Amino acid sequence: MKTNPKLNYILASALLSLALMGSSPVATSTSAPVSKGDPQSSPQPAKPEPIKVAAVGTTGFGFSDAASHLKLTVDQVLEIVTDENLKKDDQSRKLALRKVIGQRFDFQQMAMHTLVNVWDRRSLKEKQQFTHLFRKLLEKSYMHIIENFQGGKVHFLSERVKGDYAFIKTNIVSADRTIAIHYKLKRDGKNWRVYDFLVQGVSMVRNYRFQFTKVIRQESFKGLLKRLKEQTA
Repeated sequence: MKTNPKLNYILASALLSLALMGSSPVATSTSAPVSKGDPQSSPQPAKPEPIKVAAVGTTGFGFSDAASHLKLTVDQVLEIVTDENLKKDDQSRKLALRKVIGQRFDFQQMAMHTLVNVWDRRSLKEKQQFTHLFRKLLEKSYMHIIENFQGGKVHFLSERVKGDYAFIKTNIVSADRTIAIHYKLKRDGKNWRVYDFLVQGVSMVRNYRFQFTKVIRQESFKGLLKRLKEQTA
């Protein structure tokens, strides 16, 4: 499959612009800080054999619970964005997407990690306001990627699982472009929740943290909330 690096960069930049409030993507590490037990740096297992899956657009493996749970969510997302009836009802489509994404993404943990340096100093009300707005922003960013690759396929490439942590690599491939989305998950009871995802090697949590910290220093926490409200209106 031919990859268009320029187009991939444009798409990744468009995604980040939603999160970074109009700023250009920053040069930073390609992942969020590694949590204890995080398998991202562990040796990669042998390449899995592809398996035949539903026609909604995913291919790959299904070895671990983490991969199976993530694949279930990706399948559901693709079913929603390709549903002809929902294409005619933008509000219902977005509500359905938010519901599915919300069951897999741990927005509370992601919000805490982006404000790791100031989280404890915020009031309960401020934390709730920020988490609500951050969730809307992240949903908007993720949906922006998926909806720009309608008609493509999601390939599950590899997985690394270590204890309660997993790192799963995927590509979204259409006729003329490919974009890499990798997921970091943590076990939550019998479920697996996403606590960060990387687009073209760029960690969303780390980039949000960098930009949010910058806004708070230059303006204030209230200034950050104001910007988030404008971006998610």
